[in-house]
Amino acid sequence: MRLREAAIAAMNGRECYSGAIEMDFCLHAPRLERRLLDYVAGVEDTLDGSHGPGFTYLPIVYQDDCQICVEHTRFIKSEETFYTARITFL
Repeated sequence: MRLREAAIAAMNGRECYSGAIEMDFCLHAPRLERRLLDYVAGVEDTLDGSHGPGFTYLPIVYQDDCQICVEHTRFIKSEETFYTARITFL
């Protein structure tokens, strides 16, 4: 929920983007408890919309995570657990 709220604030009233996306994701944590891709996929799904046969419901940043055509991911060992996600509209 906090990610969706932060994304809504960052979009500042703009309509969700329909073009190509670049995503930079960095997870800081004491250890990697799952595959890094599992965390990335959760963030991707949170920022797009829910889909039905002919509609998209409540997209925030982009329509569908298939728009992400460039992605950089990193894990950094850290005492604190947090992540950063930066979206660039291409």
